[in-house]
Amino acid sequence: MNKFFSLAIVMAIFSQVFSYFLMHYYVQPGDTLFSISKSLDVSMSTILDWNDLKDPKRLRVGEEIVFPIPDGIIYTVREGDTLESIAMRFFTTVNLLKAANSLLSDVIYEGEKLFVPTEIMGMAFNESSKFIWPAYGLITSKYGWRIHPITKRWSFHTGVDIAAPLGSPVFAADDGVVKFVGKNGGYGNMILIDHGKYQTVYGHLSKIDVFVGEYVKKGQLIGRVGSTGISTGPHVHFEVRIYGKHTNPLAFLPSSNRMYVLKEEEKWMGGE
Repeated sequence: MNKFFSLAIVMAIFSQVFSYFLMHYYVQPGDTLFSISKSLDVSMSTILDWNDLKDPKRLRVGEEIVFPIPDGIIYTVREGDTLESIAMRFFTTVNLLKAANSLLSDVIYEGEKLFVPTEIMGMAFNESSKFIWPAYGLITSKYGWRIHPITKRWSFHTGVDIAAPLGSPVFAADDGVVKFVGKNGGYGNMILIDHGKYQTVYGHLSKIDVFVGEYVKKGQLIGRVGSTGISTGPHVHFEVRIYGKHTNPLAFLPSSNRMYVLKEEEKWMGGE
């Protein structure tokens, strides 16, 4: 038996919460985020989303790490949310959300916490273009010259702004290597992913779920929508750069009215 799995059984404390269990794991000598992720079959993004780790690359022996079984994250219902709008933000379906939370109706309440298993995310990504949309929401500002909403000055907007409720998921637009995470001036909490010729930028995040040097897959959870930095409200600022120079992201994304394209549901319902 894998030593990390054995230690997890010995050191874990389980507590049942609705349709998932919380596992409390205590870091052992030699543990890394990657080894814990692999041995316990939980994504590193999930671990980072559930825990406030000071340095994901240097875990402290004895440090407690909490994560759910099955793999997944929590979304807190905001004013105006519906199960349909939440399902679209996670690129999943209402039926799968209801099943994951043992809901018998479509009624939800502000402040309610919904569990979203990783397995059901992404089934409605539109992959018809170079990149997928990193978030589902309303385009509030496009690429190009504009009157800045805060400074009220004529300035060039280097990306597109996708407005969505605080805490909505943000996904990697393509496979790549994380080159920067952290605060970056007006961008607030920012992630930069290198895809070779291209780089993508995700700004104003409320939470970052990746670390520098990590290889991420297209559609992987990388953070949460926020309003950090210079911002008028919760949204993700998304940029596409070619060899470091910004360009119009809309040229590399599916049309904005086709962010959500539902694929066959059968394979997500426990089938083959």
